[in-house]
Amino acid sequence: MSQEPQTVSLNSAQHAAAAVDHARRLRQSAVVLRRLAGTMKYHPITGQRSEPSAALTDALDAAAQVLNEIQRGAAERAEEESFFDARGEAIATQIRAGHESLEQRAQVTAAAIEVLRTVLATQDGEALDAPYGGSAPRRHHPGALCTIVAERAESLALALETVAILKVNIPAGDR
Repeated sequence: MSQEPQTVSLNSAQHAAAAVDHARRLRQSAVVLRRLAGTMKYHPITGQRSEPSAALTDALDAAAQVLNEIQRGAAERAEEESFFDARGEAIATQIRAGHESLEQRAQVTAAAIEVLRTVLATQDGEALDAPYGGSAPRRHHPGALCTIVAERAESLALALETVAILKVNIPAGDR
């Protein structure tokens, strides 16, 4: 009986664990954002709106922190891609596609968080006309933006887990 080759090196296992932890933290933030989305009030005609809660700001901060950690790993991801490209590995295209998806989703999530923070920080009480036609409100309901940020955070979490699974399943001798 021959043993199957070990597929996880210590370094890959640590990176995979970190990616799964990032995904878990993003999903926790998404749960809070979705829960709070239904409690946010915004009346475009009067400009009346509710103030963001501490839980909302904490969830946004937690997601932004994970995004910063992901963006700091860009050089490491480029290094991995060049390593597999140099060896002519077939998995290199899958890893590159996973990294591109990860980068794109991280940028989109960061942009959504920034838009939500801007809307929440606006204190002008801007009164808008009827919510239809040419004079429709020019900004989204903060609750809807919370849902958008949550969806993008969950999408990023899935991309993190996908790339982690790809890397962990590469045979140890191929790294």
